Amino acid sequence: MTEKTKKLVVSVAFFAGALCVVFDLFNVSGGVFLFTASLFIFGLLLFLGGSKNRQRGGVVAEKDAERKLTALMQSVQEGIVVYDYQFRVVGFNPVAEEIFNLEAASVIGKVIEPRLAENKKFRKLVQIIFPSLASSVVQISGANKWPQKIRIITEDPSARLFTVLDRVFGADGKVLYFFKSVRDETREQEILESKTEFINTAAHQLRTPLTAVNWALENIRSLAETTSPEIAETAEEALRTSERALKITNDLLDVAKIEEGRFGYELKEEKLFSFIDEVVGTLAPVAKQYGSSLSFSRPNFQDVTVRIDKSRLGLALYNLIDNAIKYNLKNGSVEIWVEKTEKDFVKISVRDSGAGIPPEEQQKIFKKFYRASNAAELQPNGNGLGLFITRNIIKRHGGDIGFESQLNRGTTFWFTLPLSSSLVPEKESVFEDSYI
Repeated sequence: MTEKTKKLVVSVAFFAGALCVVFDLFNVSGGVFLFTASLFIFGLLLFLGGSKNRQRGGVVAEKDAERKLTALMQSVQEGIVVYDYQFRVVGFNPVAEEIFNLEAASVIGKVIEPRLAENKKFRKLVQIIFPSLASSVVQISGANKWPQKIRIITEDPSARLFTVLDRVFGADGKVLYFFKSVRDETREQEILESKTEFINTAAHQLRTPLTAVNWALENIRSLAETTSPEIAETAEEALRTSERALKITNDLLDVAKIEEGRFGYELKEEKLFSFIDEVVGTLAPVAKQYGSSLSFSRPNFQDVTVRIDKSRLGLALYNLIDNAIKYNLKNGSVEIWVEKTEKDFVKISVRDSGAGIPPEEQQKIFKKFYRASNAAELQPNGNGLGLFITRNIIKRHGGDIGFESQLNRGTTFWFTLPLSSSLVPEKESVFEDSYI
């Protein structure tokens, strides 16, 4: 990269830092935070990597690098901690001072070791650099993927922090520095938990009476079918509305359980093709009602065994097929097939011939309560929770999920499952896209 290009990127990095300040003031979403933080980090990489290798009279221009690093670090509204391979801190900006309640002078040059956690003054910083010491860690980025994005919960002192870790390499390919951007989400999480608790309580209070209403309407419909067709029809319409309300209530409760890490899974060895057949059979009447064809093409290899929770994974597959049916064109088709991947995984795909997802909205599709604009027009009664729930279920099974879509040409959702039970996570975690 030429010096001119480097200067341009560094200018963009400074601008990104200024944007971070504006975003913080106006509470812009975390996804934008990551974008601007990435620009800042890229500029930081150029400064550190470039300055480390510049020489003045045969001596590395470290002072020049430190001066430029300091200037960059002052421009962002997230905490920045930079340390070398020996965990010696070389950078600590004012926001980091606030987050960790430490003065830069007491940290710069200090080697951070796990045993330092015994000192309450440095405990939070130690847990950020060594996340395994924290009380709770949620991995957001994939395993061994850089930059590494995680959420950390610390205790004594109590805090909830979102961190992004990356590396700076020298000309010889060795790591020169690690840098970590830190965002304090403690207050945000407290507000979110209060909101979640309210929704959870309200949903619990609604579910029992709604179930009773459904039972009463079913009885009225049954009694009126022979004596009063008009009353039976009215009861049927009321029952459909009540069932939608009950589904929303149940989805809200499921989301609350997922976010608390207590959705509950009972994983067992199951035959995959037989499992898919069961789900497809359940949805055949729905496809008929919407005038769509529904087919599962069994592959030309033997049924495979996967470790799954049939109920939970059944919900995930049901959601994908149900969406493919309801957002399809009239007389459209829904196809399901299975294929083996190069690695120890199997891939399940669900393709429809429907409306597709607008390109500018695709990155938001797995977020809670989000619905594509054309989906809301086709089915106004959706709640935007199905794909969030589905993604978390797939991730809990050790798989991944994605899609390809063309507007007015259809969408193919796919997900993978590991063939080896050793690849299935041992514990339940929350997987979200809030900052991705």
